[in-house]
Amino acid sequence: MKVVVTGASSGIGAATAVAFAEAGHTVGIVARRAERLAEVAERCGPGTRTWAADLGELDRLDALAAHIDDELRGVDVLVNNAGVPKRKRVLNMTPDDVEGVMALNYFSPVRLTLAFLPRMVERGSGHVVNVSSMGVHSAAFGVGAYSASKAALELFTESMHLELAKTGVRAHLFVPGTTRTEFSDEKPGNEPSMVRSAADSATAEEVAAALVACVGDERLRTFATERDAATCAAKETDPEAFIARARDALSAFL
Repeated sequence: MKVVVTGASSGIGAATAVAFAEAGHTVGIVARRAERLAEVAERCGPGTRTWAADLGELDRLDALAAHIDDELRGVDVLVNNAGVPKRKRVLNMTPDDVEGVMALNYFSPVRLTLAFLPRMVERGSGHVVNVSSMGVHSAAFGVGAYSASKAALELFTESMHLELAKTGVRAHLFVPGTTRTEFSDEKPGNEPSMVRSAADSATAEEVAAALVACVGDERLRTFATERDAATCAAKETDPEAFIARARDALSAFL
C-alpha cells in the first residue's frame, strides 16, 4: 500500500511512518520541518517521499493533496496525524486560541480528507485514519479548545464511516492516550501539563503499532492501549458520575 502520514517529522507521526515502511509499504510523509522529515525518511528507507508543508495553510491543501496523489500514483491510506496542543483553561482562553487549534486539528484534516477522497472512491478502495485524543474520552480539564477540535474530528469520522459503507473506502478513528513525545512538552502559549508520569505513558512506537493495526480493523474506533479503552468505557457507561468524580479530584487545581 501507499501510505501518507501527516505530522510525520516527530513523535507518533514519525513512528507511524517507520512502522508502515517496516511492514513493506511505500510511505509519503508531510510536515513543516524539512530537516526533520529528511531524518525520518532515512529511517523509512529508499522510496520514501517527503513534502514540507504548513498544513495550517488551508487554501493550499487541495493542490498539495493532488500533487501527492499524482507523485505516488494513488494513495491507499491517509493518516491525519498532524495537530497542535493547546493547554489553556477557559477563563484564560482567547478567540485566537480557539480558532488556531480548530484550524489545524479539525479543518486541516477535513480539507485533506475531502481532497483525497474522490480519487479513493473512484478507485473503489482506501483508508482514512483520523487521529483523535483521550481528551475527548476522559476529563477535558485545561484542554477545552483542543478536546473540542478532536471531538469535531471524531464526529466527522463517524459520518464518513457510515456514509462510505458501499464505496470500498473505510474511515478509522484512532485514539492515542498520553504518549512520551515532544508533543506533550511545555510550549509557549500553553499552561503547565497535568499528564501522567512517563512510566504510565505509552511510547511512540507502541502507539504506532496500534495505529498500523487499526487499518485492518473493522471497527470505527480503536485505542492505542487497553487502559485508554477502559477509561473511555467508564465515562460512556455513566458520564455524569465520571465527570463528578473528575471534578472532585481536580478541584485542588482550581
